Amino acid sequence: MQLSFLGACREVGRSCFLLEGKHTLLLDAGVKFSRNEEYPLLDRKQIRRIEKVILSHAHLDHSGYIPALYASGYKGKVACTKPTRDFTQILLADYLRLNPELAPFKETDVNQFLTNTELLEYGERDSLNMIQFRDAGHILGSAMVEVYDTQRLLYTGDFSCRSTRLLPSADLNGVDADVLIMEGTYGGVNDQRASSKELAQRLVSSVQKTLDKGGKVLIPTFAIGRGQEVLFILENFMRSGHLESVPIFMDGMVRKALRIHRHNALYLKDEIKRRILTSEDDPFKSKHYVTPTSKDRHEVFEKEKAIIVAPSGMLSGGPSLLYLKALANDRKNKVLLTGYQAEGTLGRQLSDGVRDVEIDGERVHLKLEVEEARLSAHADRDELIHLVRNMPSLKNVFVVHGEERTCLELKDALDLLAKKQERPFKVHVPSRGESFSL
Repeated sequence: MQLSFLGACREVGRSCFLLEGKHTLLLDAGVKFSRNEEYPLLDRKQIRRIEKVILSHAHLDHSGYIPALYASGYKGKVACTKPTRDFTQILLADYLRLNPELAPFKETDVNQFLTNTELLEYGERDSLNMIQFRDAGHILGSAMVEVYDTQRLLYTGDFSCRSTRLLPSADLNGVDADVLIMEGTYGGVNDQRASSKELAQRLVSSVQKTLDKGGKVLIPTFAIGRGQEVLFILENFMRSGHLESVPIFMDGMVRKALRIHRHNALYLKDEIKRRILTSEDDPFKSKHYVTPTSKDRHEVFEKEKAIIVAPSGMLSGGPSLLYLKALANDRKNKVLLTGYQAEGTLGRQLSDGVRDVEIDGERVHLKLEVEEARLSAHADRDELIHLVRNMPSLKNVFVVHGEERTCLELKDALDLLAKKQERPFKVHVPSRGESFSL
């Protein structure tokens, strides 16, 4: 087996890994969004060798380059779950709409991708009898990928060890492999996460403080996964009377993604399924949810108090930029960052304390309050180490999908674990373009 790392190496974005064994498989093919879009280190010769693409989940940093494979002559299948196929369809359509000249593919390539999906349920083998999915707990339909070749390989994709209001946690029951490709997003020395309950309370407390001042709260969020979790938290606290009842405006793809969650209820927590099927208490239909209908969003700005949930989560595009610009000049308002902010994004600038920024080519000084209330859908440092500790057959661990410092700090911890447990596994932090013979 040979494993080549073509993206997500000492960075977050453009996940892409080529596995050459009994068959040639590509694990994910995403885009990196920073100052400029960046793509995996894939050439046409490699693309022609690929027999099947395996897609772990729908987020564009894992899926956004797949149509470009078809533009370069790929004719094979893409294995994924049904929710991943459904979400990817709306994400790619939006990506093309916003970047018609820059995108490395056309609508016909997206259609080829969507018509060539091989839908797999968790625990079901693919047509090559080599691939099996486990629930990754990251977003609806996300999967950890188990590959059965001359060695067993596990690719975690993005995964979460904690259940949320919507989803169960990752299925790690009996998990083991010889080779592990694992995310390191929150693998740094200080990356310990509070409980989901505490994080939700912090979010709601921050929102209420702004409402008490008569302001509006903008929550930039990933349209898929984080957006729905934020909506559920806000709605639940309003319903219980622990958060002031104000309109929650859903903008962009957040509303479409909510509908896809409802249509794929089979993948949700049992409690949510029961609420949908056995009562009129459908959590996807709330009197608090409002969709703006005007192009200039005047109905949002006319409200004295409001909460706005809009993509993108890193303020790298989408409706959240329109709202940020409009709310920027009022100290009563707040922008609440709820997720990871990648290097080179506007969200990262705000997180780092920058207040004079550029939005749509215009310099804007931000007077509104900026706060963070992280609702991560990724495993934290302790959970990443716990995964490795409980995989007795490991020979090689590859840490990807994390900034360089974070990945190296996680490697140090795993090297120490190998030494303490007297286990022979090796830990690698690959560079882009690097290949390993296994």
